[in-house]
Amino acid sequence: MSNQYRCPLCEKSMERNLALFLDHTQGHIIDRIKEEHPEWVEAGGVCKPCAEYYKKQLSGELENANIGPAGRKKRFSMGIAMLLVTVGLVFILITNGSPKPWRAALFLPAFLGMFGLIQAKERTCAVLAERGVYNMDSGEKKIGDTAIARILKTRGRMILVKAAFGAAVLTAFSLLF
Repeated sequence: MSNQYRCPLCEKSMERNLALFLDHTQGHIIDRIKEEHPEWVEAGGVCKPCAEYYKKQLSGELENANIGPAGRKKRFSMGIAMLLVTVGLVFILITNGSPKPWRAALFLPAFLGMFGLIQAKERTCAVLAERGVYNMDSGEKKIGDTAIARILKTRGRMILVKAAFGAAVLTAFSLLF
């Protein structure tokens, strides 16, 4: 038997001894997982981060999130990748002696990097929030509560502002060299 376990919810691989198997006393968590992942079977278990995610979701701690673990992971990965592209471009532009105005083009990858990282941190996709939907990794669904939709829309717009500010700072920093 393999020592590796792959979580059927987030598809993350880990040591088998880190897998959690929920019992019937955690029925509300099991019901919520099955609601969002109908293909999941209890005997398959879940990883600790997914179990914690669903516990927090039921406690109301995540009521204002509009993306699930897979959505956050995708945005985080995209953010890191775009910031690495930005750093690479800064290096290339500086070592080639490119004119400083060309460095203004760094704003776009820096913005995309900041945008991805901030969305992952805030557990909010600005685009989904603007459309009034959420995707907790089981497909898009309309946000039923207008107050939560309004909170998410405001947060999504603030994410755009923060990402633009961060990108502007990174772009300005590149002009120092």
